[in-house]
Amino acid sequence: MPIESRGDPRVTLMRDKFFTMRPKPLERWLWQQGLPASAERVYWYHWDLGARNGTWCSQVSLRVVARECCLDPATVTRAYQLLRRLELLRREDPGRDPRNPFQQATAVTEIRVPRDLVHALAREPNRRSSRPDPQPGLPTPVVPVPAESAPATAATPATLPSRDESREIFARLSAGERSRFAAASAHRRGTLEFDADTRLTAPERAHVLATLDSLARARPAGAPAPVVATTVPRESAPRRLSALDVIRLQKGLRTLAAARAEAPPASLLGEVVYAAEEGALAKYPVPLALNIALKKIREGAWSSPHRMPPDWSLRRALPETCMAAGRI
Repeated sequence: MPIESRGDPRVTLMRDKFFTMRPKPLERWLWQQGLPASAERVYWYHWDLGARNGTWCSQVSLRVVARECCLDPATVTRAYQLLRRLELLRREDPGRDPRNPFQQATAVTEIRVPRDLVHALAREPNRRSSRPDPQPGLPTPVVPVPAESAPATAATPATLPSRDESREIFARLSAGERSRFAAASAHRRGTLEFDADTRLTAPERAHVLATLDSLARARPAGAPAPVVATTVPRESAPRRLSALDVIRLQKGLRTLAAARAEAPPASLLGEVVYAAEEGALAKYPVPLALNIALKKIREGAWSSPHRMPPDWSLRRALPETCMAAGRI
């Protein structure tokens, strides 16, 4: 059966379905260690997740790993212990789940490469270049250069204009040439139609075309620009304090009342909760917001939130299920 046949399931698996890439030196090193098949399965599972997200880290619960690798959870636990001893992965415990303080958060697993293999990588053969070498005896194909872009070859690295000269070149573009340049750069096109009476010389036109070409090759046409998250997006809905946070706040207020030998106002608890959920303290993490409020109350600098609705009532958090702390 020819390899190009679309009906071949092997071709479908190679072209359309997901597959993993296992570096041969690393795979051979694992074979030499005599690892159990279950430990190798767990290691390559985290390798694939870390390679896909680009951080070499993954945060997957033990139950999910056991289900995806078709293993028993106890077998996965033993595999983690063995892989940690061989320094093939590192698992960090992030502590309690911030969304549910009664539950342990899922551990973060970082994939590692053994140190002795890192030292031996220089002796391992590299892959061939993705560009195929021309077959011997065949002439090297020559790509024709269009006549419009032929003058662009004059802008060699030795004759590239300086920044000031480039600014002067673009300043001599006409209004129509500027608008066409903006449209070409926005659509990642490397060609530009100059005016018949353009004020640019042939080398200057070549410089403009070379600039467009570099902009067109910066990223593929139609590809979305990379988005870099500089700030943490704020939640669309107001946050709500959990039952544990309210209990801690009540305990802090009782401690302050005992130190002052006077009972706090009945509305003080609701005012602090409103400030931490929707008021001026909502921009801080919940523990820090509550500490700021208690400090202001202790120093006598607390004031009622001026935007607090008069009919606002304390929204008690929903009851939470207490789960095992060691559960992942």
